Amino acid sequence: MKKTILISLLTVLILGCGKINTPNAEAEKLFGTWRFVSSSGGFSGAGNASFDATDTYEYKENGTFSHRKDGQLMDQMNFSLQLGTSITGQTDQLMIHYGLVGYRQSFQIQNDTLFLSDEVYDGFQYVFVRE
Repeated sequence: MKKTILISLLTVLILGCGKINTPNAEAEKLFGTWRFVSSSGGFSGAGNASFDATDTYEYKENGTFSHRKDGQLMDQMNFSLQLGTSITGQTDQLMIHYGLVGYRQSFQIQNDTLFLSDEVYDGFQYVFVRE
């Protein structure tokens, strides 16, 4: 009986620590920690003033997203990666879908730079660099 419970528990742990589905190899470049550099856009066009150089985003292969500011956890949730039509260009782009709230961002990665765009009108655009 103890053996069965132990084997069941190990199976759940192994399967639960898996990697999320990615639509293509480019999407896998998102995994890792990113430090905030700048933002723009929004209603005023001035960017998101609540972000500074101490903000980091971390995307883990198991589908967990974390936002830290000055090392302190600000937000944590699950995410998924999908191809979707962007509202800005009406083209298919890589999208990050966050948690159950329906919030999504399109993204592009060039070298060690991550460009995020809120998929809402008057949304923000963010630039992060890999740590």
